[in-house]
Amino acid sequence: MVSNLLDDPKLFRHVVEDLPVGIYFVDRERRIRFWNRGAEHLTGYLSHEVVGHVLEEVVQACDAQGDSFGGEDRPVTVTLNERRPQLVTAFFLHKSGHRVPMSVRTLPIVERSGAVVGATVVFEEAIGFQQRASGPAMYGCLDRVTGIPSRRLTQAVLNECMAGVEGTHVGFGLIRIRLLGLKEFGAKHGPQSVVPFLRTAAHTLRHSLEAENFLGRWDENEFLAVLPSASPVTVATTCDSLWHLLSHSEVLWWGDHFLVESEVAHTVVTTGDTLESVLREMKPSHASGVAKAATAGAGRNAERGRG
Repeated sequence: MVSNLLDDPKLFRHVVEDLPVGIYFVDRERRIRFWNRGAEHLTGYLSHEVVGHVLEEVVQACDAQGDSFGGEDRPVTVTLNERRPQLVTAFFLHKSGHRVPMSVRTLPIVERSGAVVGATVVFEEAIGFQQRASGPAMYGCLDRVTGIPSRRLTQAVLNECMAGVEGTHVGFGLIRIRLLGLKEFGAKHGPQSVVPFLRTAAHTLRHSLEAENFLGRWDENEFLAVLPSASPVTVATTCDSLWHLLSHSEVLWWGDHFLVESEVAHTVVTTGDTLESVLREMKPSHASGVAKAATAGAGRNAERGRG
């Protein structure tokens, strides 16, 4: 059977097409020559949309701090130039606009002569990050706009966490994420125009938090993330990462790209705190310099991380 597989290009291609991971091939000019169904599923881009295009026109990736993989340090470039396989975690920009963490492996394609003629890239959603809606499914209390836990469920989780702090004297991390400019954008373009921003932010946040953490809706344009038993350093670094990844997410609105503008604040809840006092005293640690993405009348091309 193995011999038949290797001798039959059509059968081999069929097997690669249906593997439950993303696979694509690029040539020396970095043009995509093959894009399997797994890659379609993970990125939202269909094969006919990407084959023949230069890699950076399609795969836009950054690290957890929002820094793009650029120049000679790009994993595919290293593999093409130095024949060295690479293994990295990268946050891909999905066609829908949110960021998805991927475990990415690159391998050189070598001819019999020894020349490198291209590279194979295999990727899948990174283990350790949330891949589904936060919160226990048994509650069945999800927000209809974003698909994550509603304000009601978030309140219940927070009440339980606050009670746990008093009982165990072990604190928990709390991060508040507020989207900027949506009120003005909605006033200009209609109330439904803000929905893509909320959904994109929810997707990016959900995929960027580790599985044990909780994410839910709070106020109209706010989300809260709960990090059980997290240290102050972990809470701060997670907050930093969430803000950078949101800043590199985007919404397509009537042909124009808008970046998701936000501010984030974090704290560690300890014995004696009340939810009201904690939320009142939280100050933004990161905020977008300008909220143009949501308030500008005309669209602008978003800056994109290149992978």
